[in-house]
Amino acid sequence: MGNKPFSVATRAADLVVAAAAELDVLVVGMGATGAGVALDAASRGLRVAVLDKGDLASGTSSKSSKLVHGGLRYLENYEFGLVREGVVERQLLMRLAPHLVRPMDFLYPVWPDTAKRRLLGLGLTTYDVFAFASLGPRGGDLRRHERIDAAAAIAAAPALVDSDVAYAYRYGDCATDDARLVLAVVQAARRFGALTVPYAEVIGLLKGGDGRVTGATVRDRVGGGTVEIRARHVVNATGVWVDHLQGLEDPGRPAVVQPSKGVHVVVPRERLPLLDASILLPSKQGDARSMFAIPWGRQTILGTTDTPYDGSLDELSLTAADLEYVLAAGNAVFHRDLRADDVLGAWAGVRPLIKENAGGSMSDISRRHTLVEGSGGLLTITGGKLTTYRRMAKDVVDRIVDRDGRRARCRTDEISLTGTRSYGELLAETSAATAALGLEPDVAAVLVRQSGEAASDVLSLVAADPSLGRTLSPSAPHLAAEVVQAARSEGAVTLDDVFSRRFRLSLRAKDAGLPAAPLAARLLAAETGRDEQWADAQVAAYADAVRRERGVLGLPDSPLAQAV
Repeated sequence: MGNKPFSVATRAADLVVAAAAELDVLVVGMGATGAGVALDAASRGLRVAVLDKGDLASGTSSKSSKLVHGGLRYLENYEFGLVREGVVERQLLMRLAPHLVRPMDFLYPVWPDTAKRRLLGLGLTTYDVFAFASLGPRGGDLRRHERIDAAAAIAAAPALVDSDVAYAYRYGDCATDDARLVLAVVQAARRFGALTVPYAEVIGLLKGGDGRVTGATVRDRVGGGTVEIRARHVVNATGVWVDHLQGLEDPGRPAVVQPSKGVHVVVPRERLPLLDASILLPSKQGDARSMFAIPWGRQTILGTTDTPYDGSLDELSLTAADLEYVLAAGNAVFHRDLRADDVLGAWAGVRPLIKENAGGSMSDISRRHTLVEGSGGLLTITGGKLTTYRRMAKDVVDRIVDRDGRRARCRTDEISLTGTRSYGELLAETSAATAALGLEPDVAAVLVRQSGEAASDVLSLVAADPSLGRTLSPSAPHLAAEVVQAARSEGAVTLDDVFSRRFRLSLRAKDAGLPAAPLAARLLAAETGRDEQWADAQVAAYADAVRRERGVLGLPDSPLAQAV
């Protein structure tokens, strides 16, 4: 199953078509939920365009914990319906996107002073019941929970060796690459005819004489100028930014979202060694928060915080307090003496939590999603989490179909995001092809995890031009050919799009992949019809973006000097 080309050229063409057409649905926001709405609506036969002021998944959808999970910790608050919904969607995504959503063992360590030990087993039994009541063809890949002793826990997660773990529960959940999952949904939407336009910023809403929202005024952030796009239904799927668009519809409307800041750090796997098991960390900080330690290729992710955030949503970065908290939380459990110098990369994101108790803590604010119809008919969907994006999208399109008096059922529970071939089959074929091309062994697994059946397209580029077989960074085996693929088929417009969201080098590598940035920028320039001056500017802009996101962590001086 090939992907419909998605490039700078197709982006420009889609914007022209969207401006000339009378659409059924205009979706604002190309994160997981907005992409899901576009796929759902297009697959029901509606004429759809989806826009974003930046790259796809450039907001919260690329800054999650990289998990597709039911939310075991929500059982502590008796949110059984929320957990069941997450588990059902997890089971579906395992079937629809097997190269992106992969089963993983999780450990829940129990300390000698852990309270409510008996309730843990009961909660995990409930988790199993939800999971195996919704079994799909791959449901059996997930582990049923079991209690294991300290030795077995340390064998699965060597980072626990110096901890005082008494025993642990082992259970099954899933990991993913959040930005690549959003890309897969966008590409699926394109196959059903959706128009997809990143770097198209909504600066105003169009209204009819009766006050109904009939479209948007859009600034083209690549080609320049503005256009008007008209649609019978406009969907606000901008996540934590939804209050801004609602304000354009109805000035003075009270905010519905309380942003919650989540921070993750990335350390070398040898500093926090895990095998194939993630760890859900019950807090030892005395603040009732939970954290994750997650194996991530050659690195380990540690996070997250969960604190109210009232600053600029577009200027989010890591603070000294964020870094201190995450490292202290990790050290309280693992006793590894993790320090700022160990941190390779970091990201800060804001989750759109629904205000229910403005005076409460973040744990009092709902993780559920909500669908709101504004005074002008703007449909706003927010809240929820990455795992439940498809269900959120279904609720939106069900409302649109009801408005139109149509009969068109949701089909996204049966639309593959990756093709028809199994992960094992693709890996075997890709491993043979990479070996024949003389590429390092790790390339095959990364290519299949990233691109699924499109891995063969990347290797075809290398076969035609062996120079594209160069590995860009020792931190992750991405090939120069993948830059070309990102420009031709994955909607990448800037170097930041490629290194930050297609490859995640900004997170995995201490130098953010900057030594290879000039080469990548030149390849991108060649693919998009730009010159060397543009390529140089892209390297500098990418370095600035990484520096802003890392905040207090910064960037090493020497790789930056070499690159820029």
